[in-house]
Order: sequence, then C-alpha cells, then structure tokens
Amino acid sequence: MDEEVNQLGEHIERMLQFVRRLAEENASLREQLAASRSANERLQQRIGEARARVESALARLPLAADGSE
Repeated sequence: MDEEVNQLGEHIERMLQFVRRLAEENASLREQLAASRSANERLQQRIGEARARVESALARLPLAADGSE
C-alpha cells in the first residue's frame, strides 16, 4: 500500500511539473504573440506611409502627351 501511495505521489509530482512547464511555455508564447502583433502593427503603419509617399510621387509625375510610357 505504501508503495502505491509513493508511486501516486511521484506521478502527481511529475504531472505538476508538466503543468508548470506548460504554464511557463504558455506565458512565453503569449509574450511572443504580443510582440509579434506589435511588430506587425508597426510594419503595417510603415507600409501605409510608404504607399502614401509612392502615391504622392506618382501624382506629381507629368502625364505623357500621347499616352505612352
């Protein structure tokens, strides 16, 4: 009986370690996701700014008289 209780205790301890490791990994992944989302937002903003600059530059180009480029 004592052996079964010891084995059960060891099994519970391994499960607790596993749960702790998963919780730490989950927290780390949440931080990585937040950082990735923030970086994505910054990149989207830069793309929008670049697009606006290109459109502005294109609007200032003279049009060809005969329609050819």
